[in-house]
Amino acid sequence: MLVLKDVSRAVAGRLSFHGVSLAIAAGRPTAILGLSTAERAAFGRLVSGVDRPQAGDIRLGGEDVAKARSARGRVLRVDPPGLAASGRQIGKLGREVLALAGLSGQADAKLANLSGAQRMKLALAHAALARPPLLIVDAPTAQLSPEAGDDLLLALPGLLAPATGVVLLLSASAGEALALNGDTAVFAGGRLIQSGGVGEVAAHPVNLASAIATSWPQLNTLALMARDGRWLLADGSRLQLPESVALPAEGACTLAFHPEDVTLERASPGCLRFVVRVAGPVRGGYLPVTFAGATWMCPLAVAAPHEGALLNAFVDRSRVMMFDADGKALT
Repeated sequence: MLVLKDVSRAVAGRLSFHGVSLAIAAGRPTAILGLSTAERAAFGRLVSGVDRPQAGDIRLGGEDVAKARSARGRVLRVDPPGLAASGRQIGKLGREVLALAGLSGQADAKLANLSGAQRMKLALAHAALARPPLLIVDAPTAQLSPEAGDDLLLALPGLLAPATGVVLLLSASAGEALALNGDTAVFAGGRLIQSGGVGEVAAHPVNLASAIATSWPQLNTLALMARDGRWLLADGSRLQLPESVALPAEGACTLAFHPEDVTLERASPGCLRFVVRVAGPVRGGYLPVTFAGATWMCPLAVAAPHEGALLNAFVDRSRVMMFDADGKALT
């Protein structure tokens, strides 16, 4: 088990982590979400024992992680781009590694001739099969194209399945965490704000920051303002919401829902309907649309309508999340 207790650490004179307490068990991977690139790098150095916290401690299997790191093979990291391109034949990595990475038939191939996704798969397979007490994976899709990244995400759970110790994924996107389908810990402003199963956290975020961090692609949001018992959009027009949607009595709030919860055909009578305008071409299976100045993403599996076209977009009201002016989830 990897245990962080009251960990604080300043980076470049700014407190990047404050009073972080988190226990991560072996056998179920955990993804870290909500960190910037610099924060992700700093967190990786902390949990791998390279840097020490300025307050609190970090233990791996009951031992200070810096001491555990000194023993060869106890802490392994896989960083982008995975295995470096070289003239080395991949067969030297071993049959089990090649099989896990889906490259059994290419034992004579050289690393330099493989794609970035293939080299990352080999790196993950090699590390997982080494079964270290702590395996840290940093942003595996960060340097890949969207298509190659999607391919790696599909393979990610299987690639890490042989690992028997603590597996910690420092996620560059919610897509990585959701693909891993384990636990997650969400950070905002240097603090741990929510943890639990990634699906549960995504479905029931405690605040807007957590909702944004666990949405893939971007969370669809809409700013609202209560005035004289009416809900107004940014352009001053009125939005009629059903009574079943939780709203504060007065002031600003944010309506939000995940892109995958949008349909372009009414799926049930309990749907909210928005008349949206197509804002561009399909990207990664999602169509960008606009509504009242907000840009949303909608799943689209058919040919995209032309830019500027008006469409009906539907969201089941049970999927709608509301957050108050401070970002706290309304229930």
